[in-house]
Amino acid sequence: MLILPPLADPVPVLAAGAPSVLAQVAQTREVTQWDYHGPAQWEPTDWLLAGTFLLAAVSVVGLYVRDTRALPERGRWWWRSWMTLLRVGVLGGLFLIFLNPHERTETQAYRPSRVVLLVDTSASMEQPELDPRNSGTRGVRSRSAAVRALLADSPLIDMLRRTHQVDLYTFDSDLSDNLHRFVSRFRAGEANPPGQTLAPSALPEPTPDWERLLQPRGQATRLGDSLDKLLVEVQGRSLAGVVVFTDGANNAGRGWQAPNQRAREAGVRLFAVGTGSTQPPVNLELAKMIAPSDVQLGDPFEITGLVQSSGLFAPGASGRHVVRVELYEKGAADSEPKLVDQADAALEADGVAATVMFERQPAAAGEVEYSLRVVGTGVVETRQDDNLKARMVNVFDRPLRILVIAGGPMRDYQFAKNALHRHPSMQVDVWLQTASPGISQDAHQLLFDFPATREELFRYDVLLAFDPDWSRVPEAARAMLEEWVTEFGGGVVLVAGDVYTPQLAAVDPERDPAFRPILNLYPVVLDEMGLTLGQRRESKQVYPLGLTQAGGAADFLQLTDDPATAPEVWQEFPGVYRCYPTRARKSGATVYAEFTNPLSRGRDGQPVLLAGQRYGLGSGLYLGSPEMWRLRSLEESYYDRFWVKLVRKAAEGRLKRGLERAVLLLEGRDYEIGQTVPLRARLVDVNFQPLGDAAISLDVQDPSGRPLIPAPQLQQDRNRPEEYFGLLRVAVPGRYRLELKHPQVGESVTAEINVVMPRLEAADLLQDVAFLKNLVEGTGGRYLELAEAAEVLPALLPNEGHEFLLDERVRELWDRPWLLILIGLLLSAEWLTRKLLRLA
Repeated sequence: MLILPPLADPVPVLAAGAPSVLAQVAQTREVTQWDYHGPAQWEPTDWLLAGTFLLAAVSVVGLYVRDTRALPERGRWWWRSWMTLLRVGVLGGLFLIFLNPHERTETQAYRPSRVVLLVDTSASMEQPELDPRNSGTRGVRSRSAAVRALLADSPLIDMLRRTHQVDLYTFDSDLSDNLHRFVSRFRAGEANPPGQTLAPSALPEPTPDWERLLQPRGQATRLGDSLDKLLVEVQGRSLAGVVVFTDGANNAGRGWQAPNQRAREAGVRLFAVGTGSTQPPVNLELAKMIAPSDVQLGDPFEITGLVQSSGLFAPGASGRHVVRVELYEKGAADSEPKLVDQADAALEADGVAATVMFERQPAAAGEVEYSLRVVGTGVVETRQDDNLKARMVNVFDRPLRILVIAGGPMRDYQFAKNALHRHPSMQVDVWLQTASPGISQDAHQLLFDFPATREELFRYDVLLAFDPDWSRVPEAARAMLEEWVTEFGGGVVLVAGDVYTPQLAAVDPERDPAFRPILNLYPVVLDEMGLTLGQRRESKQVYPLGLTQAGGAADFLQLTDDPATAPEVWQEFPGVYRCYPTRARKSGATVYAEFTNPLSRGRDGQPVLLAGQRYGLGSGLYLGSPEMWRLRSLEESYYDRFWVKLVRKAAEGRLKRGLERAVLLLEGRDYEIGQTVPLRARLVDVNFQPLGDAAISLDVQDPSGRPLIPAPQLQQDRNRPEEYFGLLRVAVPGRYRLELKHPQVGESVTAEINVVMPRLEAADLLQDVAFLKNLVEGTGGRYLELAEAAEVLPALLPNEGHEFLLDERVRELWDRPWLLILIGLLLSAEWLTRKLLRLA
C-alpha cells in the first residue's frame, strides 16, 4: 500500500548568504508504505532459515499423520487437520516475525533547480551600452543600466523562477556574497505551462535594490578569478547554469582558462551575456593641463592644454578635425565657474596631441581654479569624463614668510632652504643653530635665537624645522609656538634627524611637561629607541616610498603638472636608506607615506615617513627621513616643487583664516571611481569654541547636479572636538561639489573634487566577444547578446531539480503483544488437544 499526500507549499529561504541544505528545500511530501523482508533482500542465511521453516512445516504434517493413526477412523482426519493447523500456525507466526513487516514513512524533499546570475560591477560598466554614433538615445544608457533594466524590468527573472531558484552575485576586483535569492515557484509533479504565470508565494518577498546592488564601483575586473571562485562555492547536482553579465574587460587576475576548465570538470553550463559596443569608440581627451601652482599678483602666466583623440580617424589615417577648448575661471567669491576664454585645437591623427594655450593676468589675490573643457563639434563621444581638467592657481600679493630652523647644516636643509629662498613668492629667515655671527647663508634674514616675542613669531606663516635642538628654544617660546599653530593657523614641518630627534623622543611629557607643546605638534609618536638611526651599518640598502591611498591622492605630492604622470615620479624615485622609527600614529593624523623596509616594522606597522595632522587652526607635517635631497637625482625641479608644495600645504591654515568658523579640508582634488575620499572639517561657534553637535551633514552634489541622499555625516573627533571627519565614496565620474554649512553663524564653504575612470578600466572600452566565447566553450552554454537574453536564456537552462530523502520513520508491525499471545494460545491448544486425545 502506498500513500502520496500532496506537495507542501514552498518553504521561504534567506535572501542572502550561503544557504544550508534545508534552506534550499523548496517542497516536501510524506510517503507511507508497508514493507517486509522479502526474497529480493535475502542473504544466503535467510534462504537457509526459510528452508528450515518449510522443512519444519512438512515435518509437522508427517508427524501428525503418524501420531493420529491410532485414533478411530471416524474423526481422525478432523483431529489430524486441527493439530496440524495449530502447529503450522505457530510456525507461520514465527515466519511472520522473520519477514519483519513494518510501516515506513519517508519525507521526500524537492531540491529546486538553481541558476546563478553573476553581474559585472567594475567601473567600465559605467560606459555607454552601445556606440552613441549609431544607437540613438540608447547609446546614452550605461552598460550597468542596461543590465539593471534587463533584470528589473524584463520578464527574465520571472521566467527563470518558473523552473529555478535564482541567486544573484556581483564581481569587480573580487566576488561578492550572495546578494539576493529569488525563490523558485516550480511545484514538482504539477503542470507548469510555459505561457502561464504561476501565483507567487503567500509570503511577501523583498524587492532587491537593483541600483544599489549593481552600482559600478570596482577599479579592476577579475572576471576569471571571480568566476572560478564562484564555481567552487555553488557547484552541485541542482545547478542548471551560471550566467555572467559583463563587457568581458578582464584586466586583472587569471584569464578564461581556469573557470572554463573547472566548469567542464563539474558539468556546469556557463552562459555569457555581453554588453558594450564592439566598434572602436570615438573619444576626445584633455590629456594634460599645465598651469603654474602660484603666481605673483599682476604677472601674466600661461595655461596650456594638450588634446588628443581616439577612434576619430580611420586606422593609420590622418586628416584635420577642429575641436573647441574652453577656459573657465572660478574665484573664491564665485559660486560657479565662468567661461573666460576659448580657442580651437586642430587634431590631425589619433594619439597625436594638439596644443592650445591661454594667457591670463590675475587681477586679485587668492586661490583661483582654472578649468579646461574640450567640446567636440560633430563628434559623438563614448565617454566625456576625461574632457575636463582643473588646476588651482594661488595668486599672492605678499611673500609667504618662512622660518627655517636647523640643528646642523644637513643636506636637506641646504637644498630646501635655497629652493625656497629662490622662489619669488617666499621670504625665508634662517636660524642655523650651529652657526655663529659672521656666517653667510642664502636667506632674507639670519637669526641666532628663536623669536622672543609674539609679534616676531606670529608674523611667520610656516616653521620649517630640520632636526632642531628644542632645548635651545625657551620654555615660554615653546608654549607660544603651540598657540601660534592652534589659534593663528601657523604651520610646522618637522624633519627627523640623527642627532636631536632621539633626544626629543626620549622625553617623557608626564615627567617633563616643558616639551609637551613640541610633542603635541608631531602627528606621530616618536620611538625613544631611535638612537639606532645613526648606525650606518644598518643603512646599506635604499627602500622606495610606500605611498598610501591618501598620499597618492594628495595634491602636494604631485610633482608634475599632469596628475596622470605624477605617480611615475615616485615610482622612479629610488627612495631613502633610513627613516626614524615611530611608535604610533596619533588620532586624526593622515599618513601619506611609509618606510618600506620590512625589518623596520614595529608595533604600529611600518615607520611613518610622511604624515600630517590638523592642529587647531594650523597643521603639522612630519618627515621621517632627512634624505629627500636624493630626489634631485631624478630632476632638480622635482625636489624644488616638493618643498614648495610641502610648505604651502603647511600654510593652509594661514591662507584660510578668513573662514575660521568653518573650514573644509581635502587631501586632494583628483580621485578615481571607487576611491574613498577622506573628509575633514573644522567648525567653531561664534565664540570660537567647539560646537555641541556630535555630527554634522555635508551636502554633496554628484556630476549630474543631484544631491547625494543620504548626505555624508561627519563625526566629531573626540580628541579635537572642534574637528569633524568622515568618508565619501565616489562611484560616478565627473565633478562633485561639496558644501559645508555652519549650523549657527550661516557661513558656508565649498569645494570640488574631480572623479575620473581608473586607468585600468579605461584602457579598453570594447566588449571582448572573443574572450566571452572562449569562456563558455565546451561547457554546454553559449554566448548571448544582451538584447536576446530575456527571450532565449530560459529555454537553454534545463530543470535540474530533484527529490531526495529528508527524513524516515519505521514502525515495526510484528512487535505486538497480541502476536506473542496468539502463538502461545496455539501452542497451548495443541498441547491440550494431545492430552485429551492421549497422544504421546
